[in-house]
Amino acid sequence: MRHYFLPENGQFYKANLHCHSNFSDGRLSPEELKRIYKENGYSILSITDHEGIFDHGYLDDDEFLTLPGYEREINCTDEVEGGWNSVRTCHLCIYPKDRKNINCICYDPDFIHPHFKWMHDERHDNMKYIGEPYKALHYDPDCINYIISEANKNGFLVTLNHLEWSYELYEQFSQYEGMFATEIYNNASYEYNDRYYDMLLRLGKRIYCIAADDNHNKAEEGSVYFDSCGGFVMIKSDALEHNSIISALEKGNFYSSTGPAINSLYLEENKIIVECSEAKEIILYTGNRRKMVVRAEKGEKLTRAEFNPWGIYEYFRIEVRDFEGYKAFSNAYFTDTY
Repeated sequence: MRHYFLPENGQFYKANLHCHSNFSDGRLSPEELKRIYKENGYSILSITDHEGIFDHGYLDDDEFLTLPGYEREINCTDEVEGGWNSVRTCHLCIYPKDRKNINCICYDPDFIHPHFKWMHDERHDNMKYIGEPYKALHYDPDCINYIISEANKNGFLVTLNHLEWSYELYEQFSQYEGMFATEIYNNASYEYNDRYYDMLLRLGKRIYCIAADDNHNKAEEGSVYFDSCGGFVMIKSDALEHNSIISALEKGNFYSSTGPAINSLYLEENKIIVECSEAKEIILYTGNRRKMVVRAEKGEKLTRAEFNPWGIYEYFRIEVRDFEGYKAFSNAYFTDTY
């Protein structure tokens, strides 16, 4: 009898859930972004421009789906040495479960950013918000938890973004509650955040992890510094349709990657079995210092690993590493749920 952690049935759809267009501080238009991502095998794109949510459903077709979303930022306003690069900040991506719920959470209609282009035309006047306004934003857990709580209450999913780039301290982010996921990889800031993911998990926060681009596309297409198509999520769903994709995200029916594929992940006869694309290493991490690794012998390649972990641990997660250093990450699976 098999217990599948990734669903046995359905189809994997490739997604980028963090993206910026020329509506805010990205260089490319939504239409250009669709072309790039579709040409690179993506089926799903969420254009999460800063502070404003827009429905890009006009880009959808039978093979491509946009998910509404936006990125909310809360900065520490204390003066610090080193300028902006030393300012602590919290960035949240916020996605509506209902496609028609195109509203900002705790939006301040008086806030104008000089570099966010949508704030300087009729789109700013037409922006709608729900939840109690929270104009006096403070970089503290109470404020950030209030925004997350209002988002959850009003039918949104929330991710916690690029903790390394945000320069956040454990004392701060450890108090955040109610996130759906956190970024385990961010392509624009060149960071793997798996250690932060484990910190949150060990606090008992049952959240998922996503890999994302956070692309602004300042470099030209074809450049090694072009920041699209680097980190992605493979979502397993019955259909390429908004409600089905949101349901799959809520259930954790996905994995994240910068290259390798996790084709199957299941439990059989007390063994955790991973089937994947060609890999150099497959690692099982647990909620304590216990971990296990299967390595390819010299001249060989892995496409499968079996783990029979022993001892007491709260959760496990899988990491697949290929021969070029790219990685794939499963979500964490808690042992009291299977």
